[in-house]
Amino acid sequence: MKKLTPEELDKMELKPPGRVGYVRSAIVNMKPGEILLIEPKDWKWKDKWPDTLCKRIEQKHKDMKLKVSIAMDKSGWVVVREK
Repeated sequence: MKKLTPEELDKMELKPPGRVGYVRSAIVNMKPGEILLIEPKDWKWKDKWPDTLCKRIEQKHKDMKLKVSIAMDKSGWVVVREK
């Protein structure tokens, strides 16, 4: 067990308990202007790509605008938080 300072806590990426996946948590915690690369090994959904997940997040979080693109080198999907 280890005590954390507030600075260490700010640097950590946190996921709420329950059935929230790591990819969803990472997208929801994005700040405006941040860019996330989702690699195929991280994508476990039945959907072919994270567009559906991002649309659901936008519906739930009205203040978020996400743009999803496919990386041409097939390294994964790029999610950009616009606002």
